[in-house]
Amino acid sequence: MSPGPHRPPLSSALRHPATAEGHRRLVARRTSWLIAVVLLGAGAGWCATVQTPSQLPGFLVILAVCYPPCLFVTGLALRRTRRMARILALYPWQAYPCTYPRRSVESPKAIVIEFSEAYTPVLRLALHSGDLAKKQNPSPDLIWFAGDPRYGGVISPVGGHFPVRVVPEPPGGGAPGGGTAADVLAERAELVKGGRVRRT
Repeated sequence: MSPGPHRPPLSSALRHPATAEGHRRLVARRTSWLIAVVLLGAGAGWCATVQTPSQLPGFLVILAVCYPPCLFVTGLALRRTRRMARILALYPWQAYPCTYPRRSVESPKAIVIEFSEAYTPVLRLALHSGDLAKKQNPSPDLIWFAGDPRYGGVISPVGGHFPVRVVPEPPGGGAPGGGTAADVLAERAELVKGGRVRRT
């Protein structure tokens, strides 16, 4: 039976055309951010050459405080798309019921996924604040998930078109055991490193 709107494909999530396109858009967006920050740095460097001697020390202090964190965050965001691609390449999409606990009126940044009656963890959306329940989502009470329920993974509204990284919020107690094969797969997907959950 072919996947319907509520039935995700059983193969690798990244082989799903809508997911592959959504990931490409994410990489392009984050690449654009990094290019913009690098150009901003070049512009700031040019501005430093036209500062008067009395203004230059203050300008350089502001530049040294503000620019490196911006460059680091945008570079890190782009690098994390590689981890997201690994997760999507190694795990298939699966559909689960979900709810969205409100952290603020404007920015829901967490999701509760009902993996089973006994295990409904809170997962934090990493580097994203969009309202997935309204993101071209025909079924706001369902979410597609690719990853390991114990360690997080990638979610998308039904259809797989908007992949977003999610990580478990501590404490993560009550998680079901996964077995050796599941643990090895989680290490390959970089959900876990050295026995510790990657929370980015």
